[in-house]
Amino acid sequence: MLASIEFAEVHAPAFYGADIEAAQEAIVALFLAKNGPAGANPVSDETLRLLRDLLEAHLTTDGVFFDSRAWIVTARRSDGRK
Repeated sequence: MLASIEFAEVHAPAFYGADIEAAQEAIVALFLAKNGPAGANPVSDETLRLLRDLLEAHLTTDGVFFDSRAWIVTARRSDGRK
């Protein structure tokens, strides 16, 4: 059984790159298969254009940031063991 269950919300901006080019490179490397398995669809020019438009909308003087949220959940066993 668990006791002392706590939830902590973390809400902080996520940095994707110092500029649009760096952010686009990071996102393509993380989420879009540039050199995926044989037969995979390559990233289209239209997809890259839409991504660039999105990145431009999130560009600040400090870089490209997106909203980010997460929950950190901690609990202890009620019998005191780890």
